Amino acid sequence: MKKEFQIKEPCSAARENMQEIPGGSFCDLCAKKVYDLENTTDDEIKEFLESNTSVCGRIQPHRLYIPEEKSEVLYPFFQLPFRKIAGGIFLSILFTSNLNAQKQKRDTLEAREIQGMIMVAHRPNDEGFEYPESVITRNLNIKPSGNTGNLIEYQFITILTPFKRFRSSSFSKNQINIPAENVRMSNIFIFEGTDSQNGVLNDNKSFLLVNKRNIKEDGSLNLNLDQAKKFSFNPKNKDFIYFLDGEEITKKEFEQYQQENKIDSYFLPEIYAEELLGDDYYFENGAIVSYRK
Repeated sequence: MKKEFQIKEPCSAARENMQEIPGGSFCDLCAKKVYDLENTTDDEIKEFLESNTSVCGRIQPHRLYIPEEKSEVLYPFFQLPFRKIAGGIFLSILFTSNLNAQKQKRDTLEAREIQGMIMVAHRPNDEGFEYPESVITRNLNIKPSGNTGNLIEYQFITILTPFKRFRSSSFSKNQINIPAENVRMSNIFIFEGTDSQNGVLNDNKSFLLVNKRNIKEDGSLNLNLDQAKKFSFNPKNKDFIYFLDGEEITKKEFEQYQQENKIDSYFLPEIYAEELLGDDYYFENGAIVSYRK
């Protein structure tokens, strides 16, 4: 038997210790998403690897090998299945006993905010005015639980969307008003404490991915702060992708806005950056997302 996949750096994290997220799970050890590839076909995996240069995933052990059979037809090297792996694309594989787990599908319907102008014009023949449809707003009532220390330290809650953020008020820190169209299938909640004096990103902030299905019809949402994660920011020798209100900016522009104290910023590791901004970018080192104050 020949080995079909090359494992560059096998991960030692146990599957049962990972957090379930859409399309797979989140590995705390690597701070990366582990894709669930068990129920995908060989062609689907090949197509997936063509657009992802370095991923972690779960796959059945027997699919790691192919029979050593001699073929009468000699195929060029690049036409063999998954040979892109040998050219630098590696799949780190986590073995699991639960090989029959149902594949989780990522929700592809993402809410997008369209910047533009709304005009109200008088129609001829005295037919009256036409008004745009009202925006449906959801009032989320967050009910936190968990360690007492975690419950005390945060001052307000923030929800990140690609183009803007939504925050609770200081006098009602557990309630957030957000347009229904901005509630995504997977949402990034941030429990924010007092800003640090040194200005380091992510200080006194805890992050939690929340599935839309956990929000009840009346807007109530139970969250366990013990599951929230802290992501330390280390800028040394790393290239990050910078965004301001959903638009990519340069590092120089980011530093200028930051120096002028015009923005609030967050460092997001790879899995959180992909959940917020999609997979069109290569977020191996994470991303820094900023919003105008």
